[in-house]
Amino acid sequence: MEFRQLEAFRAIATLGSFSAAAQKLHTTQPAISSRVQALEIELGAELFDRGSRPARLTVTGHRLLRYVEQILDSANDIRRVVGGALGRISIARIGIPSALVSKWGPLLMSEIYKDNPQAKVELLIDRTNALRQALENCEIDFALVIGPVDVPNLISIPIACYGYCWITNKQTSETGKLESISDITGHIFTYSKTSSAFRTLSEYLKDNGLNGVELCGSNSTDAILHMVSKGLGVGLVMSTVVDPGSLAFYGIRQLNLETKMIPNAEYWAIYRRDGDVLLGEYLVDVCLNRK
Repeated sequence: MEFRQLEAFRAIATLGSFSAAAQKLHTTQPAISSRVQALEIELGAELFDRGSRPARLTVTGHRLLRYVEQILDSANDIRRVVGGALGRISIARIGIPSALVSKWGPLLMSEIYKDNPQAKVELLIDRTNALRQALENCEIDFALVIGPVDVPNLISIPIACYGYCWITNKQTSETGKLESISDITGHIFTYSKTSSAFRTLSEYLKDNGLNGVELCGSNSTDAILHMVSKGLGVGLVMSTVVDPGSLAFYGIRQLNLETKMIPNAEYWAIYRRDGDVLLGEYLVDVCLNRK
């Protein structure tokens, strides 16, 4: 009985298919099938009903799963106590929303490469909902998302909380005509229509009779900054985006306008309970120690 056979068995039982298990374990479907068949031959019993979709455990399979989970969890505990994830990361698939890429992307990658120079790091840049789904589908191993997160098969840890700020291009800021939100005309660029920032700002504009403003949503922070830098309107972005480097690069300025009506964005680190727990814990530690 081999460790990788038990890993393949649990992955299939959890994900419901041999192909999904192969993707999760970074191997091929024939390899997964071979491992399970070898395990079934050794135990002298079928573990899956091959005729069902998704893959369904037999009675014997259900009995075995309880023990396999204990074995794999204990193995993770041993690795954690002995040395954690240092020096063992071969691949890390990380999901980050566009608003956090400039801050967290280089940080996570540099920390991984420091102890794992041969590691392969893949970044998926997308919205919170898409990143959660990618994690559920085992397409990524770890993600930073807006939370809180309450999903049984996901471990979630609060990482950071960001407020918002208003921005405009250099030429507009120098006119000194924008002293309050009521002075804004034309377009406001902010996050997508599903974001709390867009919804809250939309309600605020409506409640205050600011009908001469067009609210434009985007799931790309870079696009928002470009639109503002071209003088197409003002922007509302998270404060973490507005650092001296980005201000200079895009030629934008921060405005001293009210933002208290916009709730802060709380970001959580999440990873799967049945995934690479050591990698997840390692990346959480990086985030918590280098905010």
